[in-house]
This record gives sequence, structure tokens and C-alpha cells, in this order.
Amino acid sequence: MPKRSIRTLAAAAAAVAATLATAVPAGAASPGEPLADIRIAAHFDLAAGQLPENIALLPDGSAAVTFAASRQVARVTPQGATHVLATLPAPADGGAGTPALGFPLTTGITRTPDDTLYALYATGTADLTGLWRLRPGQAPRRIAALPADGLPNGLALDERAGRFYITDSVLGTVWTVPVTGGTPPRGPPPPNSPRPASSAPTARRCTTARSG
Repeated sequence: MPKRSIRTLAAAAAAVAATLATAVPAGAASPGEPLADIRIAAHFDLAAGQLPENIALLPDGSAAVTFAASRQVARVTPQGATHVLATLPAPADGGAGTPALGFPLTTGITRTPDDTLYALYATGTADLTGLWRLRPGQAPRRIAALPADGLPNGLALDERAGRFYITDSVLGTVWTVPVTGGTPPRGPPPPNSPRPASSAPTARRCTTARSG
């Protein structure tokens, strides 16, 4: 892995560790009150590729974390124990074609109210790059394909609309994907209209108008 990439991911690791250490239950501190007892909550195996990229806090006080360089999603307990939940499949070329970085990596992660986790995976290959769903007791499954020449990174859930928004750091694109996966409508659907069914797990591009 290039040294520059290692430095960048190491900085991300420090940021995630700090997030774990400073996360507090609701009501534990008043708004504006300085946080206390700031500490490192968990140590990760950097040599094994456990470079934390993104984090989603869970109801029990633990955190779901993506490990960028090991293709893993893990759960970190408040006591600092790390449990790997899933390892995503390796691309045939080892990830050498992954844009900007040259290795496969898991990036954004979020959780839906039914405790399902969703994570982004970039590999530089069309068969693996996209949005993956992780349900307890089931194998990880890709539910939306994203361009192999992109680097899907940020992931946010719009719970009311039932869709995800995904930012791509290489293509400069924002994608929207239904929580159910599949192909979204080619434009705003009429009010109360059913969502068209599709077996092709792809994403829709969001576009914005430029003024001037």
C-alpha cells in the first residue's frame, strides 16, 4: 500500500478512535458542556489492515466500524473488544484497479432501525463495487452496483424517504439508492405511486443545475 495512503488512513483511524472514546449516552452531558474522560477506547491491528474508515453508533453503546484495508466490518464494544462481523470478497486483481488508492476498501457505513448494517465497498471492479447489506446471521449481499471507476465514500440514510445518499470521492457524484436496493425510478414518481420492481441492483445519479 502506498505510504501516502497509509498516512491518510492512519489519520482516519485516530479520528474514529476519538469518536469511540467521546461518544456518551443521551443526557449524560448538557449542551455546550465540555466532555470529560476522553481516552482511546479501542486499539486496532494496523498490520492486519484494521484501519477504521467510518463509524455508526449502535443502540447498545457499541459501534460498527469499517476497516478500510482489510475489507471488514466490525463491532467494537464499549469495553474495547473488537468482533469482525463480515469480510467482503476480494476482487480477482487484488484491488489494484481501485481508483486513487490501488487496494480494495470498505468506506461509509450506516444502520437502519431494524439493526441492518449497510456499507460501501470500492474495488475498481464492476462485480463488487457498490452498496452492501449486512444482516445478522446472513452472508453480506451487494444490493446496488456503483461505477467501478468511482470511489463510493460517504453514506447517509434518509429514513423518511426510504433511501440512501452516496457520495463518490473520485467522480464527484451523489447517488441515491432505495433501501430495498434495485433500480430507482428515472425521475420523480407521481405521489403515492408504487416503486417499479427491478432485479438489477444499480443506482440513480443525482444532478444539480448550475447557475451563471
